[in-house]
Amino acid sequence: MNHKTEDKSVGEEEGSLFLYLAPDTPEAKKIKSLQGKEYEYAGYIGMVEYSIARYYYEVDRKITDKDAVAALKNLRKNCSRPISFFNRGLEKEIIKSLIEVLEEKQITVHELNLVIDYVLEVISNRSWMGDKQAYIKWVAYIMDLFTEGEKEEYEKEIKKLAAEIGLSDKHADLMLMKGEEEDYFEFIEEYGEEYREEYKDIEGLRGEDAGERQKKEVKIENKAEKRFKEKELSDEELVAEMEDKFRLMEDEEKFDFLLENGPEFYEFAGIYISELAEKRKYDRIQELYSKLTEKYDNFLYLYVIMGATYLEIDPGLAKFYFEQALKTLDKLDEFSDATKEKLRASFVSFIEKIS
Repeated sequence: MNHKTEDKSVGEEEGSLFLYLAPDTPEAKKIKSLQGKEYEYAGYIGMVEYSIARYYYEVDRKITDKDAVAALKNLRKNCSRPISFFNRGLEKEIIKSLIEVLEEKQITVHELNLVIDYVLEVISNRSWMGDKQAYIKWVAYIMDLFTEGEKEEYEKEIKKLAAEIGLSDKHADLMLMKGEEEDYFEFIEEYGEEYREEYKDIEGLRGEDAGERQKKEVKIENKAEKRFKEKELSDEELVAEMEDKFRLMEDEEKFDFLLENGPEFYEFAGIYISELAEKRKYDRIQELYSKLTEKYDNFLYLYVIMGATYLEIDPGLAKFYFEQALKTLDKLDEFSDATKEKLRASFVSFIEKIS
């Protein structure tokens, strides 16, 4: 069948999504997954996710992740059928949105299947959160559909979830914005501008030559030390300034710093590992993990950070790290019995949810 010569002007209920797709090609069939190709297929992935988020937010607040999975699987299986075949509102919403983007640029049937598979995997990778609407709420949040009040409530939920496994608010913020989607949706680009504005002094240094940057780094460090000696800084403020300096470091400098100071500045390890994860440098993450575990015994928060990092991309590996955290917790004497019990309950709960 030559898809391009089919009549696309038929009535909406009689036509099918199939008519808007290009025939499969040997090149397209070679693609096994969209991992690493998210930017190239951003428009299609984004449109599917936006249609799900919009339907949840504007039409039916009771739909669950399972409803989204069922709609996507039904669409994948029956995309050649007339639109009238699909009787669920969510299915029709997804089809309508896809037609809009496919009218601008076609992809093949195989590529559409990969788009659907990609979204299904994103949904699956949030199942550990123990909420029937874990993905639905998250995608509505990142698509910027929530009101300010709803955003605040959702962020509180995520921060509470992070706190249950011993992560800080900073790590919760990384969880909120984590995901491949943040690289290509317009609202994330706007968020990025705000973030760069907040850290404009730090970011500005990266454009300078190494010598000039080093001078300014030393100046920052000396300023922090001076203010601390003069009792102008609290411990928290000093750590904040040290964090600014850490963010300025090159990759090797960060790596070496953590090898020397990892347990003391475990939050910095979380920052660096998150940066590497965003760049998909998982080999580098594993290298750091290997060297830190060789050097430091019972680095509890490293296991927690690793577990949180892999929750979305490899739940099985995330489960392993939380199991390691649970084993390590029993070896530590630095926590009170009450704190230990609270952390133990959180780790066990996460392991069960992932399972």
